Amino acid sequence: MADKITNHTLIERVWDIDGYPDYFFAADHQLYRFDSRGQLQRNKRIQIGYTQGYVLKSKFFSLAKLRPMLRRHVPMAWKIQAQ
Repeated sequence: MADKITNHTLIERVWDIDGYPDYFFAADHQLYRFDSRGQLQRNKRIQIGYTQGYVLKSKFFSLAKLRPMLRRHVPMAWKIQAQ
């Protein structure tokens, strides 16, 4: 019987998306989301016709529409000190 192999990687959250708190871009320029079990899942960039983009909660967003929704991620410890 094969043993399970686990891979642990550090993912640094860099960009948050307005209106979608479970989705974020990491330092490796990939889009990630937290699923209903709290596990991290990577979302792939897709192409519909000639337009590239991502699917967030079953809605397609082109890169041009997604860019204004990005906000720099601020860790919680910094938010508490700033208030």
